[in-house]
Amino acid sequence: MSYHPELDTLKMYAAGELSAVDGLTIATHLETCQECKEKVAEYEQHFGETLNLVRGEQDPSFDAMLVNIVGLEPDGSSVNLFRKPITIKVQGKTFSLPLSLSRFEDKIGRWRNYGGKVFSAPIDICDSVRVNLLYISEGVSIPQHTHKGMESTLILHGGFSDETGHYEAGDYLVKDGSDKHSPYTKDGEDCLCLTVLTEPMMFTQGVARIFNLFGKGMYP
Repeated sequence: MSYHPELDTLKMYAAGELSAVDGLTIATHLETCQECKEKVAEYEQHFGETLNLVRGEQDPSFDAMLVNIVGLEPDGSSVNLFRKPITIKVQGKTFSLPLSLSRFEDKIGRWRNYGGKVFSAPIDICDSVRVNLLYISEGVSIPQHTHKGMESTLILHGGFSDETGHYEAGDYLVKDGSDKHSPYTKDGEDCLCLTVLTEPMMFTQGVARIFNLFGKGMYP
C-alpha cells in the first residue's frame, strides 16, 4: 500500500467535514491502513482537546440539553452493532467486501458487462455522485481518459497500473481533469475497486471517444 489520502482529507474526516460518500471511502481505506488510522486518531484527539477547552466557556443550556438527551427512554428499535462482511460474485469469483460497505448490501445493483472484461455495479447511496464497484479482469487495457469532475478510487482487491505507477489493494487515488491515464491490469492480475465520480469520464484516444458525443462522456 503506497497511495494514501492527503493529510487535509484525513483531518476533514476526523472533524466530520467530509461528505457522506467521501467519508465512506476514507473509512473503507482506514480498515486496512494502520498508518492513516493512527493519523486520524491524532486529529480526533486534538479536536477532542479543543472541544474540552470550549466546554469551559459553554452556555449552561448546553449542559441541560445533554442531561435531557441522556435521560431519554430507549425507543425500542433494534440497532445492529456488529456488522458482518458481505460477499459479491462477479465473473465467477467471490469477493468479501470491507465492513464499511456491509450496510449497503441491499443498495448494490446488478453488474453491467463491458466487453466481457470490465464489470460495474452501482451502489445507490447518493444522488449527487456516482458510486460503483468496478471489476477489471486480468490482461485488460482501458482506453485513455480524463475526468470532467473528480474521481476517487479505492482498490479493494488485486491491482492495476497506469502511466504514473502501479496500485494495489488499499491504495487510494484521486484524479481530476488535469489527469489523463490508461489503466490496465497485467496477465494474472485482476482488480476490484470502489469508485466515486462527480462527473462522467471523457475518453481522449481511440474509438471510445464516441462516448464523448454532445459532451456527455461516460460513467463506468
